[in-house]
Amino acid sequence: MAKGHRPGLRPFLVAAVIAAPAWTSSLAVADSIKGQCADANASAQMLRRDGKLSASREQLMKCSDPKCPAIVRDDCARRLDELDRAQPTVVFEVKDSAGVDVLAVSVTMDGQPWAALLEGKALPADPGQHVFVLTVEGHPPITRTLLLVEGEKGRGERVDLKGPSPSAATPPPAPTTTRGARTGMGTQKILGLAAGGVGVVGVGLGAVFGLMSGSAWTSAKSACGGDPSRCTDVSTAESHRSTAETDATISTAGFITGGVLLAAGVTLFLTAPHPTETARLVVSPAVGPGQAGVAAGGVF
Repeated sequence: MAKGHRPGLRPFLVAAVIAAPAWTSSLAVADSIKGQCADANASAQMLRRDGKLSASREQLMKCSDPKCPAIVRDDCARRLDELDRAQPTVVFEVKDSAGVDVLAVSVTMDGQPWAALLEGKALPADPGQHVFVLTVEGHPPITRTLLLVEGEKGRGERVDLKGPSPSAATPPPAPTTTRGARTGMGTQKILGLAAGGVGVVGVGLGAVFGLMSGSAWTSAKSACGGDPSRCTDVSTAESHRSTAETDATISTAGFITGGVLLAAGVTLFLTAPHPTETARLVVSPAVGPGQAGVAAGGVF
């Protein structure tokens, strides 16, 4: 063995050589974390001065990490507490037409997502003017422009939806009737025109059957040679006479009914009330032994 050789020191020297890089690396990592924490603290302070409290909060959360040096961590925790007291918060409340809470509402702030669903919570925002857009299915977007003041907490904003709730069932349409119609020129005027038209038809039928009755009576007299006391074709004359009487009855009924309806139509049209008032007319044929006509009735 050579003089001065100490074999027991070799393992320690080897271990020191191996451990040196790891120790150096640990120091580098610690310095890197320390630098990141310091940078986050500085950035948070600048963002706070610019009024960007939400972005400042993100940086303060980073430098409040337990891995950060105690002096930096404590300073960030203190600033975070101050920011919590300064940052304004807003809570939106949306009601449908029945006053029921609507939760399925998405909200954007200045064009950026802010809330996907309303849960009754006050959400943070930066101080200043902001444009909130609330979106509810089945309704047009609702816009609210708010000026938020630093330190304002739990500002409540209520929004009332117009129209039916998206979840409400659409009621069936109400049945329509002729009574109470409120459109056009008014029900009574329309009925007056209708009654007048039927009246004109009735008068026309009266005239036609009057001519037919006269023709049948002439035929009856011709069958008897113009002298009923010496009638030779009694059967034919009697047939023509019966037809003449029937046509005369119908003619009379047509003239009377047509005249009444025509007069009623003119009266209805000229005395028609405001279109919001109601009117109803019922017209039906009336036929009996030896007579015919039209029956009319109504409520005005």
